[in-house]
Amino acid sequence: MKHPVELPISQEIRNQVDKEIARQEPVPKDSKALLRVSNLKMYFPVTKGLLKRKVADVKAVDDVSFFVCQGQTLGIVGESGSGKSTVGNCVLRDLTLTSGQIIYDGYDLSQVSEKQMRTLRRELTCITQDPFASLNPRMNIRDVILEGPRVHGIEGSRKEQQDKVEQMLTLVGLNPQAADRFPHEFSGGQRQRISIARALALNPKFIVCDEIVSALDVSIQAQIVNLMSRLQEELNVAYIFIGHDLSVVRQISHNIAVMYLGKFMELTDSDELYTHPLHPYTQALISAAPIPNPTVDKGRQRILLKGDIPSPINPPKGCNFCTRCPYANERCREEEPEYVNVGTDAHPHFVACHMVSGK
Repeated sequence: MKHPVELPISQEIRNQVDKEIARQEPVPKDSKALLRVSNLKMYFPVTKGLLKRKVADVKAVDDVSFFVCQGQTLGIVGESGSGKSTVGNCVLRDLTLTSGQIIYDGYDLSQVSEKQMRTLRRELTCITQDPFASLNPRMNIRDVILEGPRVHGIEGSRKEQQDKVEQMLTLVGLNPQAADRFPHEFSGGQRQRISIARALALNPKFIVCDEIVSALDVSIQAQIVNLMSRLQEELNVAYIFIGHDLSVVRQISHNIAVMYLGKFMELTDSDELYTHPLHPYTQALISAAPIPNPTVDKGRQRILLKGDIPSPINPPKGCNFCTRCPYANERCREEEPEYVNVGTDAHPHFVACHMVSGK
């Protein structure tokens, strides 16, 4: 196993974070979790009329809990509109939570000020879906990579800046001599590598990867996923990896959460989810995922879900999935299932389904 790559500003960042947040009483740190999210809710109000009277809520995220350990990946999968990206935005505190708690490295993110959060954002960053839209077309790659350090006032001398750019481009598999070129001169996969290099320039400990391979060709997707896995091993960075392609998410994730209409339907480790899926929605998603072996793929039974995902403004009364579940009964339509651990303490397997939990 390779030794972690030490980037020069890590200790400086941590010292400044501790100094600026010294007045906040830290939450006792979990021995394993770098990030712990508890009962997260993110509702967007729906208003009507000139007075902007609130008439309803869009329940984008509705009471989800999870944790992510240092150097590990939580994958979040589900259909479009299920609330995956909103979870990532809440973790980065780009949104003000409706309720819940987000503890990062012992600090409650809902309690820190904007100034303090700006310092913490050196450790908490994101990589977005569209690399071309996220890169300023008027900035060369050198300035793109150095933009973050300059904003935070830690760019260093000219020699240190040059070394930083060369180090970042080499780290993501690009030629350092390309630093003076512009985004339009690169392919989609190369632009995504530049986005990754920009995210790494601040030496983060946690990255939200929001659909980072969905706009790329299949062959390029594999390269980017392999790159992210290698960087995680070398830098000991943690990820939330958001996607809708289960085969891609499985390659990089230690644990996977299946999300539907703002709620987690199932959460367990990657291998367990694919070998023993318990929730009907998870089973349907896995049955739809392509398998490279045509013989095996042809013999599989597809689970076709009827209808469309309901509106998050008016979700079903009982289980969120009851309107499309082939096994739903009257209890499912009236009573919301508990989100419980049906596994063991050593190997937890959380699921929200009356028929699975027996509760």
